Order: sequence, then structure tokens, then C-alpha cells
Amino acid sequence: MPDQRLSCPAALELAVSLLVAYGASPPDAQVVGAHLVEAERAGLTSHGLMRVPQYIDEIVAGEIDPTAAPVADQVTATRVEIDGRWCFGQVAAALAVTNGVRLAAEQGMALVSVRHSGHAGRVGAYAERLGAEGFVSVIFCSGPRSGHRVAPFNGREGRLATNPIAFSIPTARQPIVGDFSTAAAPEGRIRWLRDQGLQAPPDTLINPGGVPTLDPGVLYTDPRGAIMPFGGERLGHRGFALGLLVEAMATLVAGEETSDNTRVGNNLCFVVISVDPEFRHRAGRMADYVLSAPPRGEVPVVLPGSIEYERRSATEIVVINEPTWQAMMDRASKVGLALNEVRA
Repeated sequence: MPDQRLSCPAALELAVSLLVAYGASPPDAQVVGAHLVEAERAGLTSHGLMRVPQYIDEIVAGEIDPTAAPVADQVTATRVEIDGRWCFGQVAAALAVTNGVRLAAEQGMALVSVRHSGHAGRVGAYAERLGAEGFVSVIFCSGPRSGHRVAPFNGREGRLATNPIAFSIPTARQPIVGDFSTAAAPEGRIRWLRDQGLQAPPDTLINPGGVPTLDPGVLYTDPRGAIMPFGGERLGHRGFALGLLVEAMATLVAGEETSDNTRVGNNLCFVVISVDPEFRHRAGRMADYVLSAPPRGEVPVVLPGSIEYERRSATEIVVINEPTWQAMMDRASKVGLALNEVRA
């Protein structure tokens, strides 16, 4: 079956219909679906609609409660702890952004921890929101032991998740937004390469014996291989160190244990900082100065996040690859949902 091309509204309706069919409320399904479609528009398929079948499977397995509502507890003047109660990660993260903005506006800064929630999707999306609101932010995201597919530097078994970091720097124009895994590649990207029958980039994966490989399938065998830390064989100590920082901020600060087998979903930590009114202009001048560097070749100098902004502004069509479409059809058939009824 060929890839499916849908308009963005049709792709959103598809995602929402599937999630509602498995018990999600329409508002929560809208939050999750919109997040995934925006990832597709930004060209980040690894964090897009391929996650819908994953979330459905996690609902069926009891790892996500599609009816749950997260609860926020303000424990100090500048700190909030959010218990997701196993809700969708995007729903818990949205509550974290709201509380981070409120506290940082009141107190000058905020630290918001999230635990007991599902996969949160593209962490950079939350940094974008905070940057657009005028806040500097750093966001850390860790994963459960079942998702520990990243080997320590010089190790050959996974001990960390891909542990991304995102940040926002508001400017007088669009915010500067960084979003990157502390692993050599996000797991979703490796999964996408496997589904497409493509090889992984060099210096990204090792097989179960610890030997570097280009085969993305090694991440899904038993025993399984692992992803190298960002920096690969030579400089992976740097990515490994950053991965440990994420683990401390997102998992340990929330009072949880890295090796706990019962954890599911993502833990998040939001650091949100209020800045003076002139900060945006100083940041804009910084950006202009950086962009003034002459390029080495034909590719221009760009700021973090600008490519994703440009892709979204130019994209109104979502392409769903054949494996993801088949997975959606399979989940739809189990609850009697006809996908053709929500395609446009």
C-alpha cells in the first residue's frame, strides 16, 4: 500500500478519532493530535503520527489512562510538582507550561517537575511556547527503564533513554529554540529507518555484542543492541554526561529511581526564567551577530529552530508512511472505526 497523503486538518481528525475511539476525551485527544501533526509539519516524523498506534497500545496495556487528568501541587514559592496520574504526556506537559509561566511571572523563575505521564512527544514544542511567551527555558525529559536504549560511553547495554534537552531564548522576532537528544539519534528516528528499510548513520548504533553497526533492527532484537551517546565512539563521553544531567533533573528531582522497572512514560523538568523587557532585543542582536558569520559553502548559517519554523510555514500536507498507516488501520479495525470516514 502506498504512503497516504492527508491535509493537516484531515490528519488531525484521524488522530483524534483514533484516540477518542480508545477512550480519550475529545479535548485531550485534540491536544495530543495537534502536537503530533505539528511535529509532522516540522519534518520530525519520528515524533509525529507514528506515535498514535504506540499510544493506543499503551492505553490497552494500562500504561496510559486516557481519562486521567494531571494534578499540580505547588510545594514552594517557585516549585510545582505535577502528578500525571498516567495521563497523556502532552496533557501533563501543557499543564506544566501553564504553571511555569504563572510562577515565573510571579516569582522570576519556576521549576516544574512531571511524573506518572505518558510519552510527551517533541519536547521542543513546549520550549517554543515558553519562548513565544517571553521566557528563557530549559526542559529535560527522561524515559523509563524499558526505554533505556542508550549505552553509557564505552558500555554495550542501554542504561539511559534518549534523554532530550530543549531550550528557548526569546527574541524580538521568533524565539531561538533548541531541541536535541543526548543520544546519537532519537529512538523514533531509528524506528522510522527500520520501517523504511534504510540504514542508520555511522557512529549511531551498536549490536548486542557492542560492535558498531548500520542496521537499525538491532535495537528491536532480543537481546537488543543500543544507541551510542551523542558524539559516538570518540566524543560520546559528552553526550553521556548530558544524558546523566537529564536523568538527574527529570527523574531524580521528581523523587524517582532510574532503575525502577515499574516506571512508564516520560518524566519532565521545566526550568522557566523571567527576563527583563530589553532581553528580547539583546537576544535579537546576538542572533544578528551570529548570523553575520560568512558561510563556509552554499549552506547558510541558521539559528536553532529556524528550519522547523520554515517547514511548518510551507507544509499543509502530512504524509503517513505505509507501516504507520497499516498500524492505524489495524487499531481502527479492532474498535470498528472506518478510517476512510475521517480521511480528506
